[in-house]
Amino acid sequence: MTDPVTGRTTGLAKTVRRVLRAMEDSGVPYCVVGATALAVRGFPRMTRDLDLIVMIDDAQQAIEALRSAKLRAETPVGTLRDPEPMIVFLDPATRVEVDLMIAAGEPEATVCEEAPRATVFGTQAPVATLEQLLLLYLYSNQPKHLGDFAAIVTSTRADLAETERTLASLHPEMLGEWRKRVRDARQPPPPPQRPAPRKRRR
Repeated sequence: MTDPVTGRTTGLAKTVRRVLRAMEDSGVPYCVVGATALAVRGFPRMTRDLDLIVMIDDAQQAIEALRSAKLRAETPVGTLRDPEPMIVFLDPATRVEVDLMIAAGEPEATVCEEAPRATVFGTQAPVATLEQLLLLYLYSNQPKHLGDFAAIVTSTRADLAETERTLASLHPEMLGEWRKRVRDARQPPPPPQRPAPRKRRR
């Protein structure tokens, strides 16, 4: 993969293959999410990192798997009983980051359990579907996630009814927020008006 700005090879594919092989060998339930999952599901977005989700009970095994793949933790990992909710790892050989997100409940548990396998840079791994990504993005206010949510909704390629049914079974109290975000994605507010041009002095 090539960086469009510098023209240099990013090494992303090499790191991803090594990391996914290590995760597979560990036997830890996990899921590929973020921009890599979007690309696999047909929404390519430039990225220089890999996002993974594991559940809190599997955090220590996942950390060891990434270390066995020759990555080093760039942020605190926490303790065995209380790991940090996100740990950033770095591949020193390629300078590619791997963000390990550690979850304690839903919807991440269902996503990790049910994500279908797909090919990522030639390696098979569980990858979140568009419907599952919508669930995850619902709990984020990051601009990039709001943008990805809107892009999926307006593409009409995701089964929104399926996502809503899953949400109703997991967190029915979030249905109002879900419907609001879907409406906003389909009918975004108009951009602000441009100020009137200044009159030039003669």
